[in-house]
Amino acid sequence: MKRFITTSAITALLGTTALPLWAQDGFVIQLNGDKVVGDDPRLERQIKKVDEVLERADIRVQYDGLDITPRLDLEIEGDDAGRRAGDVVTLQSALNYPGFVTRGEVLILDLNARGGPKTLQRVDIRPNGQVSIQIPEGDNIVALHRVYDAQGRFDETSPLRLSRGDDRDLVDGIEDGNDATARRRIPVHGGAITVSGSSVAPGAQVSTLGESIRPSPDGEFVIQRILPPGAHAVAVQVRGDGAVPIDVVRDIEVPRSERFYALQLDLTLGYSDSDVDGRDYYQRGRIAGYFNGRYANGVELTAQVDTGEGDLDDIFSGLGERDPRSTFLRLDPDDLYPTYGDDSTLVDDTPTSGKFYLRVEKGNNYALWGDWRADIANTTYLRNDRTLYGARGHLEASETTSLGEPVWQLDAYAAQQDTLPQRDVFRGTGGSVYFLSRQDLTIGSETLLIQVRDATTDRVISTQSLVAGRDYTINYIQGIITLEEPLQSGTGSNGLVVTDVGGAADVNLVAQYEYSPDTGDIDAFSYGLRGEAWAADRLRLGATLQSEQTGNGTQESYGVDLRYQLNEDTYVQAEYARSKGPGFSFDTSTDGGLVFDETAASGGDGEAYRIEGRAALTDLGISADGAISAYFEERTAGFTTLDYSVTADETLWGVALDAAVTERLNIALYFDSFEQDGGKIDREGGIEAEYVVSDRVTLGFGLENLDRSGVSGSGDGERTDAVVRVTVTPTEEFSWYVYLQETLDRSGTLEENDRIGVGASLSWAEAWTAEGEISDGDGGTGGRILIRNDRGEAGNTYFGYELDPSREIAGLSLSETGRSQGRFIAGGERRVSGTVTMFGENTFDRFGRYDSLTSAYGVTYEPTERLSFVTAFETGRVRDEVNGDFDRYALSFGVQYQTEIWEAKARLEYRNEDGTRSNSDRDSDTWLFTGSGSYKIDESQRLVFYAKVSETDGNSGIAPDSDYTDISLGYAYRPIHDERLNVLLRYRFLDDGFGQQVDGSDEPGPVQRSHVFSLDAEYDVSKTWSIGGKLGARFSESAATVDDVFASNDAVLGVVNARWHIVNKWDALFELRALDLRDAGTTEVGGLAAIYRHVGKNVKLGVGYNFTNFSDDLTDLTLDDRGAFFNVVAKF
Repeated sequence: MKRFITTSAITALLGTTALPLWAQDGFVIQLNGDKVVGDDPRLERQIKKVDEVLERADIRVQYDGLDITPRLDLEIEGDDAGRRAGDVVTLQSALNYPGFVTRGEVLILDLNARGGPKTLQRVDIRPNGQVSIQIPEGDNIVALHRVYDAQGRFDETSPLRLSRGDDRDLVDGIEDGNDATARRRIPVHGGAITVSGSSVAPGAQVSTLGESIRPSPDGEFVIQRILPPGAHAVAVQVRGDGAVPIDVVRDIEVPRSERFYALQLDLTLGYSDSDVDGRDYYQRGRIAGYFNGRYANGVELTAQVDTGEGDLDDIFSGLGERDPRSTFLRLDPDDLYPTYGDDSTLVDDTPTSGKFYLRVEKGNNYALWGDWRADIANTTYLRNDRTLYGARGHLEASETTSLGEPVWQLDAYAAQQDTLPQRDVFRGTGGSVYFLSRQDLTIGSETLLIQVRDATTDRVISTQSLVAGRDYTINYIQGIITLEEPLQSGTGSNGLVVTDVGGAADVNLVAQYEYSPDTGDIDAFSYGLRGEAWAADRLRLGATLQSEQTGNGTQESYGVDLRYQLNEDTYVQAEYARSKGPGFSFDTSTDGGLVFDETAASGGDGEAYRIEGRAALTDLGISADGAISAYFEERTAGFTTLDYSVTADETLWGVALDAAVTERLNIALYFDSFEQDGGKIDREGGIEAEYVVSDRVTLGFGLENLDRSGVSGSGDGERTDAVVRVTVTPTEEFSWYVYLQETLDRSGTLEENDRIGVGASLSWAEAWTAEGEISDGDGGTGGRILIRNDRGEAGNTYFGYELDPSREIAGLSLSETGRSQGRFIAGGERRVSGTVTMFGENTFDRFGRYDSLTSAYGVTYEPTERLSFVTAFETGRVRDEVNGDFDRYALSFGVQYQTEIWEAKARLEYRNEDGTRSNSDRDSDTWLFTGSGSYKIDESQRLVFYAKVSETDGNSGIAPDSDYTDISLGYAYRPIHDERLNVLLRYRFLDDGFGQQVDGSDEPGPVQRSHVFSLDAEYDVSKTWSIGGKLGARFSESAATVDDVFASNDAVLGVVNARWHIVNKWDALFELRALDLRDAGTTEVGGLAAIYRHVGKNVKLGVGYNFTNFSDDLTDLTLDDRGAFFNVVAKF
């Protein structure tokens, strides 16, 4: 929760707490322009003078409270079009906590370098400053931004691709508030100060908070900085042609502590007399509250509890059972209820799937109960990034190593799982749209990785995490991922010799997420522990322990690891892990998610260990640019983790050397070996040399020996291949190459590998690039071409074709499909105008008897700042002569409109599936709609509306085969100046085909179709008397289940009550109720009487009797409410 205080010389945040100690005489504290404490007339005059100057300039200085969000980003300045090697790019550092850092730097890395990511440059940059660098050669050049504090701890951004435009819709010179932090180690505490303006003269320069800001063309600017507790003088200067000169100082005090809390307890003891079950005693209650406190010692405490109303024995039990209606919360997190006549908004800073949330933190240490991501890292085998509910803690030392790492840290978690994990592995298609195997995902639970694996041995070569909003978008209902740029299927050959036409390594999109099953109750438990300690400044020791219950049993694993790191380029690490249990299943798709091949869990008891090292030649005392790397790995059958499922013992090892012998000559040596029980062998070793003949011509020579046995799609034997390659670069914009490869010797059934190929790359008109290759030989004809037009924020366009003669469809053999005839890709995103942005992509896969077409289109239309439309359409078609056809269509449309008096938004989703997918029938139609709106008639009246509709026919993965509709209209009359009369009006239509849950039971209760009208009004006759009433009507049909015959169940309810404030501490309530059951032909009449005693200002005690056996909620179909009660209500 943020509080904005804009007109004070010294500002204090006043909630439910007392004034800080520094608020004494001699100070003047103002809250929203009103003096709160202090009596110094000189300061009051000074405040007024400063306020008047800032008001005339339309500039605001505001204190945002201690609820801070540190932000760190690296942005590309200038033209947003794509870039290439040799171009100069300007990088902008952006962070809102420069007072907590001492220096910054930018690291330039090649993520596709042989042997692993390689640091190419380290450039110093001033925090919030700029630096210009020349983009080096490389396939995947990225930039990382780090900032360091005085103790050497550092924060780091996610990798920023330099070869493409920065399409995050960021404006040069404007503070955008974007956060790209991937690693956070610097403790930041204090308060946020924001300085903003709306009408600064064009060309003027604003100086404040230690920065110079250039306002936007329309004169707007904003800058926020986090300042430590204490007094700060915030100077604001405006200079420039046409601007009114301003030079004032505003004194701001950031308090050392603040607290905000709200708590309500409601307890009722009594008995109910039922005509059927007789007398039943009950103890019911509810506890709900929120607390947020920040203290001078740096401790922050956040807590929330809402037990819901229920039996006292049960209100703390259960951690959030899934209701099928939770699907709608994924459509619209704002679950609006008819208005109560105020303009409050909902902000959830206590994410929890249960009834309780608690977080205690100080610096980087914290203990948490609620929803969280496991984030077990720094281990290759036992990483865990699931989103779970339960307890989590993190402790670390304040001391750091020279590398900026805490000298020790400990992570632990224990979770009660209420969702199921799913892991989908997609082979890159050359496109950007991928369909997940599940729908109805848990919001924010996804972890997306780009993982490069050896095509034969399945060894993980590199892993890169993707950032939501920047690298991808996701539709949680439909289960559709859209990447910001197309993902290719392979990396091509790792060297000059072409062994596999499709590439020596596969590029996969790995999606791990949580989903809610349609049926069944999830009751599983998991826990984990990870500890690290630096035994020396550069030697780290680690240990990991994990246990996770799955549907097939308990998966247990543990491991130890060590790492010696001299710098980013020189290190050695070793790891051992053991697992026992049923393992993890996962789904694999090679066509973007139309067809999945399910890999069942293959558990057991297995172990794995690995040792890996890399050293820059300069660190070994060799005066040459380059590196040497080596690895050894052994895995036994039964070893299973999120990334591995080993079915037979296997051993891998390899070594590689890259070196620049001279300025013109580069050499590379490599050898990789893979052996698996059962006779599978893959050994590959070679030597390469590249010689720069001139500035335009480079010659390459390669010699490779291959030894294979038992590898799918390949013969057995040994082979030696040689290749010669010539690369010509006539201009900076154009280069081409040709290669000739021949098999010198072979044995066994391993086929010859003669091949000739030609390729080229071309860039023109600043934003257009084209690259491609075509080759032919013994392994078949192969080719690829990709044409891109990258204009950054203005949009991008791409066309591609890929032909891999060895490619297979996951789950289908070449005998079922025939050979591939290639895959075509065409797509792009374009800002058509200032108000319209369009996206589209088509993927057509010709694969013998198996053809597929995937299309995705989207349009965002923002005619004004207040109105926006979003629409998307995805379709997938499979034509399979052997396994049957399959069609999928998904459509979504959203609209949002907002003014000072109107706010409305709606979203419609449709999904159709027809045919067979992954050996199961998927015939279904699903409609989903959610909408909400509010209208501010005047300051005293509000009108709101919401609707939630679901209709499913068939076997859908989104919702059960049933319907659900909930529509409400609400009106409130709450006068501001005269509150004697208050009126609430509501209409609700409920068509519940899921079944009403009764008293927290997992079993569904009655289903119903109901129209419910209700009118509540209260009028203060005098200071001691209030009268009120309620008129309700229900016209409904209900049944035990949707298959039973529905019976009419109409009712009309009338309630009249009077409240008597007897004396200072006593209140009395009298209520008369009448219920007319139309279809039963009976009328129930009764009353309720209660008397309350106030104890202090926060507690009241009451005793009463309910003479009726029905509830005043007409959707409650139970008749068990008559009886006496004792009630305690406390509010703080």
